[in-house]
Amino acid sequence: MRFRASKTFAAVALSLGLVASCSDGDTPAPTTGGSVPASALVTATTVESTSVPDTSPATAYEDTTPPPTEASFPGENLTPEEAGELQRAVDEGSQPWRLDPSLVAQAFVADRFGWSDTEARMADPHTVEVTDRADGSIVVLQLRQPVREGADGIWVVTDGVRIG
Repeated sequence: MRFRASKTFAAVALSLGLVASCSDGDTPAPTTGGSVPASALVTATTVESTSVPDTSPATAYEDTTPPPTEASFPGENLTPEEAGELQRAVDEGSQPWRLDPSLVAQAFVADRFGWSDTEARMADPHTVEVTDRADGSIVVLQLRQPVREGADGIWVVTDGVRIG
């Protein structure tokens, strides 16, 4: 249970890191073809570690950007035109699950990873943590509403990271 709690805490910390990185003005927001910002990956690693990182002024200003990780992956990569077509289809009654970010996240991992028995949990309004019940693997997905915001706007996965 302690291991699961640390993974959940890491997912929340990762989500907060992603949200913080989107608003700091220096780090660009994740894009549909991009990877998770380096600051989010450092946050997740720090949460999992047992030692306290050195935050002395000498290391705080060094370039500590980690190399790209295999754990991050792109989302659906829909063009604006494709998102618009999908929104129109949903408006006409097709694929109503696109209006629920948890269902979109579960459909995404079923397609991307072949996961069929999953549990989805909202970490924040734009972040869903999905656990594969078969082996305990966990991914954290970032979602957005590309056409319109609100209850009638579709959700798409912009990117994600495997944390467990």
